[in-house]
Amino acid sequence: MSAHSHRNTPTPFPSLTIRRMDKMIRWSLPVIAFLLLVLLVSLIALGCQSMNAGGGKETGTGAETAVGTSPVANDPPAGGDVVLPQTADAGMAYQDKLTFVGDSLTAHLASRGVLSGGTNTTQVWRTTTNMLNLNSEITSARIVLPGTGESVTIAQAAAKVQPPILIITLGTDWGVSYLNETDFKACYGDLVRAVKEASPTTTVILQSIFPVTAGCKVLTNEKIDQANTWVKAVAAETGCRYLDTQSVLKDGNNCLKAEYCASTDGIHLTAEAYQVILSYIRTHAVQ
Repeated sequence: MSAHSHRNTPTPFPSLTIRRMDKMIRWSLPVIAFLLLVLLVSLIALGCQSMNAGGGKETGTGAETAVGTSPVANDPPAGGDVVLPQTADAGMAYQDKLTFVGDSLTAHLASRGVLSGGTNTTQVWRTTTNMLNLNSEITSARIVLPGTGESVTIAQAAAKVQPPILIITLGTDWGVSYLNETDFKACYGDLVRAVKEASPTTTVILQSIFPVTAGCKVLTNEKIDQANTWVKAVAAETGCRYLDTQSVLKDGNNCLKAEYCASTDGIHLTAEAYQVILSYIRTHAVQ
């Protein structure tokens, strides 16, 4: 064979090599399929684990919110209305848990004998004169503590007694007549904050100022209505609830019903009026 013919003759691909490659491919395909299946199963398992972890975290967060950060039932709902809504009558057991402090209209809860204990009730905190002015000295004003006769501030009384529920009613004495909105809210707010600091477990309720008769010479219902919006605002600012009791005392002319008035000044109330007030309080109870 010449050198020329040797250079131009192609070298054939060995058939043995082809057979080996074909065999390798046949063996490798199941292995590749198996590995892909394992990878797929692993990915599915990881996904399920992640979903379960996420679900557990969400459930935990919900439980934490419910236990750790949910508002106290007696507090206003976040961003909600501070006015206490109508409820079923909470009964005398609820009424007997209440403590009242306020101006002369509150003091007469005792003198009218409408609470447990009658005129000797221990549920009313009052001053020696029965008057309590809403002014810059409200936090230092002293009441006579029932049962002991001690002369203490309202905050000191709250610290000593730790009442479950304290209803504050202020404004008729001094506040409506002489304070502007800023000073009214400041004085009222100072008292509420002092009480809540002294007795954090006490539920504080701010009650509306009561209306007066059409013939009242020293107050008008227009001013009282305006001041009640300030009381409601103080309740919202200090985390309290608001009792809109004035609504059940009015006649069709926005004045105190004549049959509820016990005095010629058009301000002070009869025992019947106080029974209406107490009924309203029981049917607008904190839960």
